[in-house]
Amino acid sequence: MKFFSTLSLLIGAASAAAIAGRQDSKTPDTFHLKTSDSENSAHNDLYVYGYHTGAGLNDAVLTSDIETASKAYLNGTTVLFDYNTNFPWGLAPVGVTNYAAWQFVQINVGPGQEGFSINGTGLQWSEQKGFGGWLVCDWWHNEPQLFYIYRYYDAKYPASCSEVKLVTEPTA
Repeated sequence: MKFFSTLSLLIGAASAAAIAGRQDSKTPDTFHLKTSDSENSAHNDLYVYGYHTGAGLNDAVLTSDIETASKAYLNGTTVLFDYNTNFPWGLAPVGVTNYAAWQFVQINVGPGQEGFSINGTGLQWSEQKGFGGWLVCDWWHNEPQLFYIYRYYDAKYPASCSEVKLVTEPTA
């Protein structure tokens, strides 16, 4: 009998610690990704959402309208978006295939890329995959578009581009 009481106590303590850990986390359960720290003030306080480009495909673009913003959450080291479907929509920085200094970021059907984390400066991606920061450019969707900087090249950006941080803003 003492064994079961002790076992119940240990399970209860472990559960309480897990719940307390989630409550103390600085990463909210769901969040919006929001731009900050741009030298171009028009590129600050913008929210990420998926701009439809084909079946199951979206470019990551930005809007000041929080109602349009996509809700996201961290699942291990992947960032997933909640589009009220039965399948995941993952944040997918496109791999470097064209020797470009910055690359597209997409939100596509599937688990997306691994290697994301959130720290005091916001959303980060894998340096091993070449991540060197986030870039916003006024591009071809009539909305600012999100890119990632490929850290192995010395980039010279067009005047419509600026480096940003992507911070998390809780949705509730």
